[in-house]
Amino acid sequence: MKNTVERIMDKRMTFLVIGLLWCIMIAPAAASVAVPEEISAPLTGLQAPPVRYWKSASGGTLPRTVDPNTLSSADVPRRNDPKIVPVMYHNIVFGRTGNVYNRDIYNFEHDMAFLKRNYAIIDFQDLVDIREGRKMLETDGTIITFDDGDLSVYAIVYPLLKELDMKATFFIVPNFIGEVGYMSWDQVREMDQYRNPEGRKLFSFGSHSLTHRALGELPSATILFEMTESKRILESQIDGSVITIALPFGSGAGMQSVIDAAREAGYLTIRTSVPGAISATGIDLMSVKAFNVDNYSNDVFVQHMLRLAGR
Repeated sequence: MKNTVERIMDKRMTFLVIGLLWCIMIAPAAASVAVPEEISAPLTGLQAPPVRYWKSASGGTLPRTVDPNTLSSADVPRRNDPKIVPVMYHNIVFGRTGNVYNRDIYNFEHDMAFLKRNYAIIDFQDLVDIREGRKMLETDGTIITFDDGDLSVYAIVYPLLKELDMKATFFIVPNFIGEVGYMSWDQVREMDQYRNPEGRKLFSFGSHSLTHRALGELPSATILFEMTESKRILESQIDGSVITIALPFGSGAGMQSVIDAAREAGYLTIRTSVPGAISATGIDLMSVKAFNVDNYSNDVFVQHMLRLAGR
């Protein structure tokens, strides 16, 4: 019989042998396994990878991530029952982001390419004209909107949409103008005065209230002041009339006090934050739907657009 000391020594020797075997046989194999970040993309023969960025046609400094040869809007599919699906953005950023109000430039540019190929790009004056029978819509349509007046609108969105020749509407909070991270009046005026080579105005501006408060929670007199004062200030800075207000936080959508104030202030349309499609034959100008585009992949954006329109 082994005594206690001998048994302890035998166990220690066993562990030592196992450890040596692991070092000799297993550790080298484990060390050779690389984490995904350390694995290079496989090379196919001697061919270079496909082009992923294109130079801006206008000579700008922003690289383009969509092949410009795929951006024709000549073949937008015709529809017997056209639907209008307005979209709402806030900030456009470089790189990844976890903020639902931010959209990275890569996915944003692919959003624009999808819209250009599949929808008539209209604005709120076009929407009024369709409602009043002055214009006809034979394809699905969209209204591209941006809330708040973030500086990225001027720095990123403005040059891109000029190059793509696409309309958009920007909802401004006058009290935010000139603050850190927001556009200046000079930038707003530059965008408002821009005309494309055919002399067509691409960019329009609307109100997002004076102070960005939830209008549905305010007294009627305050709602009217927020609407009239923001409209007055905007119209003093740009050419033309401000015909649309976008409700901050979507608050007040469908409320009679908000609708009455908008009409009294001289607005023709109210943009809500209710996602959905608008039938071209049943437009409610005082309750225009729009869905906020979160920072998911462009594939998910496409699925949302098709689902909302029932395509």
